Amino acid sequence: MPRWSRRLSVMAASLPLELLFEIATLLRTDGASLIPCTHVCRYWQSALEPLVYTNIAVYSDSYHKEEGRRGISLTHFQKLTSGSRSIRRNWIRKLEYDIIVPCKLLDWTTSKSSDYSTNNQLRQANDFAFQTAIFDLFQTLHSWNQRCRLSLHLGLRESRHNRWPKMEPDAAHCPTASAYRSFDRYTGTRNNPIPPYRARFVNNMPELYLVHVPCIDTLTVTNRSHDKNQLHQIWTGAIQTIIEHCPTLTELELDLNEWVRPDYLQYIQGRRASLGSLLGSIPSSLRVFRYKGAEDGPWKHTMPALNVVPSGIDSTAINLRNLSNHLRELKLNRTTLPFDFLCPLDGEGQPIIGSLYWPYLRTLEFEDVPPWLPSGKWTSTHTATHRARIENGKWNDRMHDPERRWGGGPGGSVIDEEQFHRLLISMGYATQRMPSLKRMEFHMECYCRFYVYLQNNVSASMLQWQSHVEYQPDTRVAKAWKFGLDDVKVHSTPYGRCSVILPRWPPDEPI
Repeated sequence: MPRWSRRLSVMAASLPLELLFEIATLLRTDGASLIPCTHVCRYWQSALEPLVYTNIAVYSDSYHKEEGRRGISLTHFQKLTSGSRSIRRNWIRKLEYDIIVPCKLLDWTTSKSSDYSTNNQLRQANDFAFQTAIFDLFQTLHSWNQRCRLSLHLGLRESRHNRWPKMEPDAAHCPTASAYRSFDRYTGTRNNPIPPYRARFVNNMPELYLVHVPCIDTLTVTNRSHDKNQLHQIWTGAIQTIIEHCPTLTELELDLNEWVRPDYLQYIQGRRASLGSLLGSIPSSLRVFRYKGAEDGPWKHTMPALNVVPSGIDSTAINLRNLSNHLRELKLNRTTLPFDFLCPLDGEGQPIIGSLYWPYLRTLEFEDVPPWLPSGKWTSTHTATHRARIENGKWNDRMHDPERRWGGGPGGSVIDEEQFHRLLISMGYATQRMPSLKRMEFHMECYCRFYVYLQNNVSASMLQWQSHVEYQPDTRVAKAWKFGLDDVKVHSTPYGRCSVILPRWPPDEPI
């Protein structure tokens, strides 16, 4: 070794650990890889490898590598974390696992002929690749110690070495597949769009061969980008199977914000039922649940809303309520639920709370709540005058202009006042049984823009609500929250921001 090289090695090894970490932080901030730094000397390797392996990206396919993107194959990952190198398992906190499938089938880009079938070779090949990728990953992680708490992120990605056709059999490219009225530009016949593809397990194979992985602490299945159609594309039932094999899961982030044509109601209802089944299978170890749903609404807001629970039994609401008893944090976005799902009410708005209790719940958020119930009943809609103004004009203009589909603002909307009474009554009785609660939010965007906020402080608790449509709580609401109607303070009009200071909340003796 040249003398200058030995001197550099000595200088590198003499750097204080704090300075070395500062250098590593700056490099990571600039997006530079720390891997070359681990080859400087043994001292740098032992100091920086824990940082290198904190967040690692893995591809299920050994031959897949995208230029400009970080990541290693699962085979390489197995070598780096086995045998004498198994100490690296303790350093890994986040594992981004890209499941490589033969062909990424984009949503609402194709139409089908009369001979089309979803049970075709291309979808089967994708399902088999998905199943194999999950089996191989879980087999790899099965032997890891439970103390190696891992955050797993899943999603599908198309293979760069694709030998499959880009189109399903008996399908044709259709750029207008998502439009309400989609016609073939040459023949004038109406297109028949193909429903979205979502990866599933084949037959009952997971029950026989998928092993349990106790080291998975957090599971994240989210969409990368809606604009670029970069969705995770995993069916809800398949996610349920994965969850069932993560027995010590404490955090779950699930994104099902995937638009579906309203006339494909059977698909929407199936997804809703599958979500209910998923919620019922989550282990009691879960403490944090963040969910982003789809609006599941009509083509425009002057049409009837969709009934996503045709049986009348909403397993999603029931199982979510049961799950919430174990949670520390519950955040829901764009999710249709009965307004009394936390604390069920009878027809008169009286609580049927039974033994419900939420000992751990600290944060409760409902964001961008759609203005209809799962049954298809509207909770907020237009006045007759405003509806006539929205309907006046060309169909396509109304379909593609959000302002004309929604309308709204003071004087343009009306609310089902009884439903909002039930919302606040249910929340009042439920939060009485949440001793750890610090913050609760409910936000319905749309045209009425109804907003409820509870902030719990050591000195006092405040309940606030605001609506673009005038709303006044009744005596049942006041009883549920233990305040007098005369105590309500009105802060602004016409947007109706009101607040009330609550007594000790939750009360020492909940109802």
